[in-house]
Amino acid sequence: MATLLTVRDLVKRFQGVVAVDRVNLEVEERSIAALIGPNGAGKTTLFNCLTGFYRPDAGAIRLDGRLLNRVPPYRIAELGVSRTFQNIRLFGAMTAIENVLVGEHRLGATGPLGAVLRLPPAVRDEHELVERAREMLDFAGLRGRGDAIARSLPYGDQRRLEIARALGSRPRLLLLDEPTAGMNLQESLTMVALIRRIRDNLGTTIILIEHQMRVVMGVSEHITVLDYGEKIAEGPPDLVQRDPRVIEAYLGRGTAAGHVAP
Repeated sequence: MATLLTVRDLVKRFQGVVAVDRVNLEVEERSIAALIGPNGAGKTTLFNCLTGFYRPDAGAIRLDGRLLNRVPPYRIAELGVSRTFQNIRLFGAMTAIENVLVGEHRLGATGPLGAVLRLPPAVRDEHELVERAREMLDFAGLRGRGDAIARSLPYGDQRRLEIARALGSRPRLLLLDEPTAGMNLQESLTMVALIRRIRDNLGTTIILIEHQMRVVMGVSEHITVLDYGEKIAEGPPDLVQRDPRVIEAYLGRGTAAGHVAP
């Protein structure tokens, strides 16, 4: 299987503090990878570098061979990278379908003038985008919720809506920052099923940051572990969960390897 994302010797500093320290990473197309580690390990900082919010101080990020180091966030999105956030960032006063339409904005073929004048091509374009937005809502488990105000939705539905919005741009690579944060067991299992369907049905490559080991071990095919900005382990779940460095850094001293994935 071909490699979609390559990270080589990536470094990101903040006033002398090294948040990401010479990290190397490869993610294959149509795979589900996880990035784990204790709080402050550099996981979200790495996501911010991948999406152009932060510019790396050293190293290289390549998407399908294209260097992304100095590419602005909007252009990275156009190249097929989309994300969600650790703290939900929906447009709370807008409806669910309007939120997804925002995610689809780069797919529209009509210019501002055509939209204002309601020319036939613009009307057709709008109709197609609305239909696709409804499909994404249905896919995310939000059928019939398109007209609901985003902030009025239950917490789990807001999480799914954020993913539906991210999928609206038809990404090749989807970055999920703690998609099950704050969820109960049933909600987490539903999210795991959605993540699998995104990869299996849409062919999207996924990297997730996650603290729930049940989720990480249940859905990931490859895991990378960070600690203080450095990569300390990587590999398939069955090997990573038994790695003494992971147990010590992520779960604490004295934790039995058999209890890594409760």
